[in-house]
Amino acid sequence: MIQNLICNHCGKELDFFDLQNDFSIHKRIGYGSVHDGDDVHMRLCSDCFDKLVEECEVSPIEEMDG
Repeated sequence: MIQNLICNHCGKELDFFDLQNDFSIHKRIGYGSVHDGDDVHMRLCSDCFDKLVEECEVSPIEEMDG
């Protein structure tokens, strides 16, 4: 795995808050994708994470009460 501290989406260097939030995916991809059997190591900055959430038809966010 390449240990980089940049957002895979926009290329921005991750700052303290991005690293604290740790919007990352580290997983081996199963079958049914063009990337079958590959490993994915993705990091996102907070801005790109927010943009991705906004693009979702079904929100992945579970809001906390109070």
